Order: sequence, then C-alpha cells, then structure tokens
Amino acid sequence: MERRIVTRYNLQVPAHVETVLESGNTRVYKLKTRNISSNGAFLMTSGEEELEPGMTLKVNLYLNTFTSRGSCIVVNGRVVRCTADGVGVSFDGQYQFVNQAPELNS
Repeated sequence: MERRIVTRYNLQVPAHVETVLESGNTRVYKLKTRNISSNGAFLMTSGEEELEPGMTLKVNLYLNTFTSRGSCIVVNGRVVRCTADGVGVSFDGQYQFVNQAPELNS
C-alpha cells in the first residue's frame, strides 16, 4: 500500500550532497536522484559513500544541466533509509533557489 501523500517523479538530476561525519570532517558526494518529490528524494549511490539513517545532509539539486553551470535548488535533509543502491532523504521543506550555481564539475 502506497503511504506517500505527495507525488514522486522519476527524475534523474545531479545532486551534490554534503555531510559532516562523526570525525568532524566534511564529505561531498556527487550523486544522482532516481526519483524526487517536494518532501524528499531517492539518491543513487555506489556503496562507497558513508551515509547512514539519521545523518543530516545539505543537498544541491542541479537543474538545466545542459551546460556545466546552471540553476540549483539547495535544501537540507535527513537520511531516512539506506538500500544497496541508494538512500532515501527527507527534506526539511526550506528550499533556496540559486540562479548561477557553482560549476557542476567542481
């Protein structure tokens, strides 16, 4: 039975994910979404990322990526589940739209 209240879209966009590890070090991962909604996203991983349920994240979702520079949505979230191929992230609802996002390849 589907429990989601909002529509989830099958949409793959680049996502740069930043988190602070227990050691205090900051990690940045270059991932892609598998699907997305206004409440969260599923981010595909390779299995090498150090992401666990409960971790807080800063997520940059890149839009109009036809060039190396475009717009992005910046949102904070929390890892709510982990699978072999990715993580489910719940967004906090506070979005920031950035017109000239940092270069995608940096």
